Amino acid sequence: MRAVVCAEAVKGAWHPKTQSEKRLVQLQLEKMVSDGLFAASRRYSGLLRYIVEQTLAENEGTLKERTLGVEVFQRPPDYDTNLDPVVRHCAAEVRKRLAQYYQLPAHASELRIELNPGSYVPAFFEPAPSAPTLDAPAAEVPAQPEQTSQLKRTRKIHWLTGLAASAVIIVLILVLGARDWRHLGKKSALEQVWSPLLTSGKPILFCMGGTMIATYPGGSQLTELQSGADEDSSLQALSDKSDFVPFSDMQILSGFQSLVEAHGHVFRTQNYRTTSSSQLREGPVVLIGALNNDWTLNRTSSLRFHFEGIENPNTSRWIEGGNQFPCGGPGQPACLPNTVYWIADRQHPESRAWQIIAHPRESDVLKDYAIAARFTDESTGQVVLVAAGIAGSGTRAAGEFLTDEASLKQLAEGAGADWGKRNFEVVLSTEVVKGVQGKPKVEAKAFW
Repeated sequence: MRAVVCAEAVKGAWHPKTQSEKRLVQLQLEKMVSDGLFAASRRYSGLLRYIVEQTLAENEGTLKERTLGVEVFQRPPDYDTNLDPVVRHCAAEVRKRLAQYYQLPAHASELRIELNPGSYVPAFFEPAPSAPTLDAPAAEVPAQPEQTSQLKRTRKIHWLTGLAASAVIIVLILVLGARDWRHLGKKSALEQVWSPLLTSGKPILFCMGGTMIATYPGGSQLTELQSGADEDSSLQALSDKSDFVPFSDMQILSGFQSLVEAHGHVFRTQNYRTTSSSQLREGPVVLIGALNNDWTLNRTSSLRFHFEGIENPNTSRWIEGGNQFPCGGPGQPACLPNTVYWIADRQHPESRAWQIIAHPRESDVLKDYAIAARFTDESTGQVVLVAAGIAGSGTRAAGEFLTDEASLKQLAEGAGADWGKRNFEVVLSTEVVKGVQGKPKVEAKAFW
C-alpha cells in the first residue's frame, strides 16, 4: 500500500457506507483493541479507536496531528508538535502493531484495518474470500489391471517429483524468509539505546541540573558557564526563585519525555538537589546537564571520558584555544579568572583537545563538547543514560544525538552486532554560530 490522505484513495480499500457495514468494522475494532498487542496500552488502543470511529463518522478531514494531540492525548490547542511528537510516535507504533496482528495466521482472513505512512486516516479492506469449492470429480471408467499398475507407477513418480519440488521450495522459503524475519525483527538504533530503560518495568527518573545567577565585579549579572546554560538559554523556575533550569536542558527533557510517553512508560522529573542516592537505586535514571548537575559529575567521574576543570591563576591574560591574549588595558576585555573546562580521556590524560573557556572573548563561533552515555551503574545496579555538555549547547547536542536514528547509526558503526547490549560512552562536538547549534559530531566512543 502507498501513503495516502484518505482511505478511499488506497487501491483496493473498502469504505463502509451502510450501518451494517460500519457495524462490521466496529466489531473488528473491538476485537483488535482487546488483543494483547493493544490492550496493554491505553495510548495505542485509544488512538486506534479514535481514528477508526471518526472515519466511520465520515470525519476524516479532522484527523490531523494537532487535532489528535488535543483530542486523544489532551495536549493544549497551541502545543508545539515539533517539541512534542507524541502523535507521530504513537501512530508509528499503532502501524507496527497492526502489521503484527495480521501476520498471525489466526487473523489473516479477518477484515483488515491499516494505517498507511503519511496519513492518520485508516483504510479498511474486506475479508479475503474463502477458497472456491472444487466440483466433485466425474465418475471414472474402471481401468484394466495393466492400466491400473501403470497409473500407480505414474502417480508415484509424480508424487515423488512433487515432493522433491516442495522440499526445494520450502528450503528457499526458509532461507529467504529467515533473512526477511531477521530484518523485520531487527531493532532500530534508537530502540537499542532506549530499550534497557523502557523494558525495566520501573519508572524512569529524569534528574535535571540547575543554574544559579552569580554577580561579578561591576554589578553585571552573568549566567555562570558552570550552570550549563548557553547564550540563547532562557531560565525556567524549577523549585524556587534561586533555582532555575536552562532552556536548553528543558528542550532535551521535553524530547526525552515525549519518547518515553509514546511507549506508555512511567517517569518522574526531579532537580538534582532534591534527588537522593536511594532514589537512584529505584529504577533507570536519565541525567541531563553536566557542570550544573552534581549527580552527572559523580556518576561519570569513573568513566573513561569525564569532565574536568581548572582556574588559570594568571588573570592578566586570556587563554583561548592554546593562545594567550592581553586583557585589562584600553580596548581590551576585563581580566576575569579563566576557568578551563574539558572532557578528559583516561587513556590520554595529557590531552586537552575537547575544552572550552568559562569566560572566553566574544566570538561568533563557539565549539562545545558533550558526553552521551548509557551504562549500568555498579553502585546502584540501575541503567543510567547521560546527556551532558560543558555548556548548554553541548547538552542540547547530546540530547539530539540520543533521539536521532541517523546519529545513533554512527555509534553502531564498527561496534559489533551486540553493541546495543553493551555500555557505551561517546564524546560529541558541536559548532555554535551566533547561538545556533550545529549537528553533533562523534569525536570518540568507547564500549564495554
